[in-house]
Amino acid sequence: MKGLFKRLLNVKGMAVEDVSIDDSPLRPAPVLVVRVRRGRGALRCSRCGRKCPKYDDGGGERRWRHQDFDCYGVELMGLAPRVACAEHGVVVAQVPWAEPGSRFTRDFEMERAWLTAVASRKTVGGFLRIARRVAARLGSSMPCMFDGLTAIGVDETSYRKGRTYITVVVDHKRKRVIRAHDGYGKEVLDLFFRQLTDEQRASIKAVTGDGAKWIDASVKEHLPNAERVLDSFHIVSWMTDTLDQVRKRLWNQARRGNDKTATETMKGLKYAVLKNPGDLTERQSGALETLRDTDPRGQLYRSWQLKELLRTLPHQPVGQAEAELKRWIFRASHSRIPEVVELCRKIRRRRDDILGTIGPGYSNARLEAFNNKIKVTIRMAYGFRHADNLIAMIKLRCSGLPTHLPTPIL
Repeated sequence: MKGLFKRLLNVKGMAVEDVSIDDSPLRPAPVLVVRVRRGRGALRCSRCGRKCPKYDDGGGERRWRHQDFDCYGVELMGLAPRVACAEHGVVVAQVPWAEPGSRFTRDFEMERAWLTAVASRKTVGGFLRIARRVAARLGSSMPCMFDGLTAIGVDETSYRKGRTYITVVVDHKRKRVIRAHDGYGKEVLDLFFRQLTDEQRASIKAVTGDGAKWIDASVKEHLPNAERVLDSFHIVSWMTDTLDQVRKRLWNQARRGNDKTATETMKGLKYAVLKNPGDLTERQSGALETLRDTDPRGQLYRSWQLKELLRTLPHQPVGQAEAELKRWIFRASHSRIPEVVELCRKIRRRRDDILGTIGPGYSNARLEAFNNKIKVTIRMAYGFRHADNLIAMIKLRCSGLPTHLPTPIL
């Protein structure tokens, strides 16, 4: 019977001494208690794995939660002696079935981490503390994620109210998250680049992201030879934000001046001017045609034309795109629309970066997809109290860690 339970527990280096059922009234359900001990061999430090002399018996028996057997919960119970390590002092000896400081066996943690990574359940929040430990263990067993980087994407995403962000770095080639850190800004991105060796930094040829100055400054300092590529989505979003500002200003002017003709013309344009032409509803298309027919030289319609010209720019050949961008800058700078003229100054400053976006063909689309996956993870867990828990979940879901169910020992 002891040999059978040893096979069922699926742990090398363990000896089973006794098996019993604890059906104490203090427990909500009976629990299968398996008394175990380490197999033969020298005691080792749980921190560094070195052989160490025994210090004492550790103050009694400990319990570890294991995988359930059918309707029974399972607990392993045994002594955890302490050893005297020359480097770490007096610590608990290493046991083959659990990580240091854990009250759960490795197979239990791996099973729950696998469920956490693949199941769409709100019980995710109950296993976060376990998920963090498993993510660290799996990450240490994988080859270095920073080797062979050629193109990376950088972006920040909020995970809680109050402008609380994490910074995410993506490897475009391997399509996985390689870094997530609490906070955002140059200091946070600098921490990532300082982790890289000189050889790893030299291999990075392109860095994608939005037009944030802190990304520019950090890349310039640590990767002077890398190409800074702006994301075309963010370039277009600059113009859509500007277009919305123009619409609001003109609407307020018409409303305050009791200009009924202008207000009637602008009805239904709130979303029509921001959408792509192919995504417009019939009503929105009609409102846009009315604007074109009644006020073709008006500020709002001309702003919409400039938005469309900038939106199609990344889809054109490099030579044609360069000529179209020059034309856009000329039209915008002479438009006499205050918001557009202000944006034109920004576009002129970033002209080389915008053209660099068209050449290599890189985009931040993959990073935006990971951001959506992170948002789904946050909603599944109904929020995270600590960023470390969220980062552990991101590693399990987005970093390519080999999460799998425990397999029997043959």
